Amino acid sequence: MTKLRLMLAAAAALAAAVPAGAAELLTNGAFEAGNTGFYSSYAYSPGNYWPEAVYGVDSNPRNGHGLFSSFGDHTSGEGLMMVINGTSTENSVVWGQSDLNVAQNTDYTFSFWLGSAHPASPAILAPRINGAWQMPEAPATGGTPGWTQFSYVWNSGAYTTATVELINRNLQPYGNDFVLDDMSFSGGAVPEPATWAMMILGFGAVGSLLRRRRTAALAA
Repeated sequence: MTKLRLMLAAAAALAAAVPAGAAELLTNGAFEAGNTGFYSSYAYSPGNYWPEAVYGVDSNPRNGHGLFSSFGDHTSGEGLMMVINGTSTENSVVWGQSDLNVAQNTDYTFSFWLGSAHPASPAILAPRINGAWQMPEAPATGGTPGWTQFSYVWNSGAYTTATVELINRNLQPYGNDFVLDDMSFSGGAVPEPATWAMMILGFGAVGSLLRRRRTAALAA
């Protein structure tokens, strides 16, 4: 019985001490599924990024604007990214996702890669989570693409859902053209694959011992 108690205690301790991994909550954060899984106040204008306040999901910004720089996405250089021609309308949502299920009193990390499609008047993005601005703001570089990653830690507090948005603070009509890729909103605790394997083996051993004890009892 002592051995059984030890094995049960070890299995319980292992289950309680599962290491935390980051559960990705965004849909289509790398834009490889095209124009889906997010919303925007900007107008979707595939193949034509000349008007103000439009965006597309493309493999190269120059595909829709002859003055934009030519380059590939951040993920692989051969995939898709969000290409945006900035607007002079204040607080327009560039990109957003809503109704993300979160655990209370848990830290989540929101991150994204920002680049410039044109060197003039780089964008300045401000993240907003459940209506609260996250600081500091994220300025794009003057070079193209100049991919830069920005990351913010947000604690859910009493919230059980999250709405995550990006707003461009630059309202200049000239320039202010940018790209986004590899968005992420992650947090919470999930077991790592190796830990799951250890737990399965541990519980399997306990089950095997219980079966042996039961068989021995019946034989007696």
